[in-house]
Amino acid sequence: MRQKDEYIAEEAFTFPLICLVCMAFIIHWGYTDGWPVGAIIGTSFFGIAVLCYVGKYIRCGRNYLKIYADGIEIKDWNKITTLNWSEIKKCEVYYRSSYASAVFFERDLFIVTKSDNKREQHISVSLSGKYCRHKSVIEAIERFGGNGVFDSQSSHRQNRYLAGVVLAVFIGIIFIFIISIISEA
Repeated sequence: MRQKDEYIAEEAFTFPLICLVCMAFIIHWGYTDGWPVGAIIGTSFFGIAVLCYVGKYIRCGRNYLKIYADGIEIKDWNKITTLNWSEIKKCEVYYRSSYASAVFFERDLFIVTKSDNKREQHISVSLSGKYCRHKSVIEAIERFGGNGVFDSQSSHRQNRYLAGVVLAVFIGIIFIFIISIISEA
């Protein structure tokens, strides 16, 4: 959501709502079929996931990323990190493969902070679970932090690498499909 003096990307409720809908379907399945083992296990699994999210939202609230004139504020669970623009060396927005599967990708904001000693601090903020587009985040960083803060060259290099990996996987799948068709003939 874009406001006058700040840009806020709040956590989305998509995954908890999907869990809630799945749990409702499984409860309906269990109610109509006399509670088979699959319905009991599914209800337990999605029920625990829904309860964890409800507890997290009640106790910690929603996670967010706020970009404004003074800097960037990141809230992840109960931890709030505030970085002033003078502390930020560069920012990148890119896609990376998720830990769950090599097929799915997540968007990240990668922040490198300036440091007095030789070690830099690297902060990675997931943009995938938030209501935002990476283009809007880039525009907000350039608007509030200036053009020198956002490293567009590194971001484009990361995205080209990801596009190459996706293209190689797609060509490999087509190649395997063609070989299977030829071997059957």
